Amino acid sequence: MSAILAGVAFVVDGLLVLASAEAIWTDSVFTVAFLFVLMGMVGFHTLQGDSYGRIGRVGFYTSVVGIVVRILALLGLLLGSAALEDIHEIMSIVILVGFVLFGAATMQARVLPRWCGVGFIVSLPMAIVLGRAWGAIVFGVLWLALGYVLFSQREAVAEPHSRAS
Repeated sequence: MSAILAGVAFVVDGLLVLASAEAIWTDSVFTVAFLFVLMGMVGFHTLQGDSYGRIGRVGFYTSVVGIVVRILALLGLLLGSAALEDIHEIMSIVILVGFVLFGAATMQARVLPRWCGVGFIVSLPMAIVLGRAWGAIVFGVLWLALGYVLFSQREAVAEPHSRAS
């Protein structure tokens, strides 16, 4: 569900930006969207972590670190610390690298449909090219689709937890 909620939040963010909403609202929704992406990434990792090898793990952890630091930077920006703007931008590059590695490993693992791996690889570059509003909307739609795939395999994601009990 987190990945689906990430998609919804990014689409809402893009629509708010198009509607020229106040920055506090768009930045808040953007931050929440990344929180949901973080939780969705954990779901994808749980589902295919045993199948995608070292590249997948490096991609996952790179993405997670980038997202966590970006969320912290976004929170700092919301609290008025303009000094964190550079960190926010640098983390975009870190997340991009993580997503590319994660996407390549996803295609190699063959646990999810191939387009999911391609989606991880192209989503951020496409969002950057399209700009904040349309980029967020396209990124959101992709995360809605990824979330649906993850949600449809929720029994497989929950299975490792039931074995540990």
